[in-house]
Amino acid sequence: MSTNESAKIIETEESEKSDSHNGTITTNIDGRTSIRYTHKFNRNDGMKLDNAVLIAGFSGPGLIGSIGANYIIEKLNMHQIACIDSEFIVPGVIYIGGKLRHPFRLYMNEQGDIYVLECEAPIMIQGIHSVLSTATKWCVNNDIKKVIVLEGYPVRGIPSSGRQPIILSSDDKEQGEMPEKARLREIESTNNSNNQKRRIRKRQFENAFIGGISGGLLSACLSNEIPCTALLIPTTTGMPDPEGAASLIEIIGKITANEKLDLDAEQLRKEGAGLRKQMEEIIRSLRDQQQMQQEGGGITEQRQVMYG
Repeated sequence: MSTNESAKIIETEESEKSDSHNGTITTNIDGRTSIRYTHKFNRNDGMKLDNAVLIAGFSGPGLIGSIGANYIIEKLNMHQIACIDSEFIVPGVIYIGGKLRHPFRLYMNEQGDIYVLECEAPIMIQGIHSVLSTATKWCVNNDIKKVIVLEGYPVRGIPSSGRQPIILSSDDKEQGEMPEKARLREIESTNNSNNQKRRIRKRQFENAFIGGISGGLLSACLSNEIPCTALLIPTTTGMPDPEGAASLIEIIGKITANEKLDLDAEQLRKEGAGLRKQMEEIIRSLRDQQQMQQEGGGITEQRQVMYG
């Protein structure tokens, strides 16, 4: 099949899907990844997209991104409008909200100014560029003004309850607000549970590297001149971290100046506190067992010497 014939097939498929969903398919240049609408999406129905923001969350350390993305979707009563279909996404479905869903989904709020992108399936490394370039192409076509990625970075042990989020941004103006000598800025955030103001530190690193799907999306945004920000929090691996996700959610409204994103994350903090207590009890129990085994081993060795 010639290249022209292949292009005609893609155009035909896009036309058919456009008629059924009042939108167009965003297809990557290689034709192996596309965004398919699952809900009517029409740019001409009065939706306000002047300050549209897209928040992305993936299944990284502590499931910070997935937990945060799902919490925002639930609290803003968002609806799925599309999915990313690619031969590079490991086949599978996820059962959530009482029904089977595609693992890579795009959600939108009623006003059309907040979008959430989440993926709960692995992406083959050779196809990450194809998948993420398709997502950013959609952002460009739909005037997304800012992309925010929620992510955790692993640390040893259980992170302290006073851990602070780290904000890394491509916005020169925002970074220019920081004094040259002071490498951090503080953003005030209100904790709705006790109405006390917490200070969230913004740290500026001389060097940092973000890899994986989150880093790939940020890189694709930079290539397409889309302002982007990474919200990072230290977390543990091997278990969900709702408390860490809560810390990121509580500052999204501040950095976007969107009142709809000033969300109360107390529910996640309570879940996180419960998990933290369980983990501390498990660790304490393991340490007690190790200590008993060491003491028992010492006695055994002494007996072997005595009766040797």
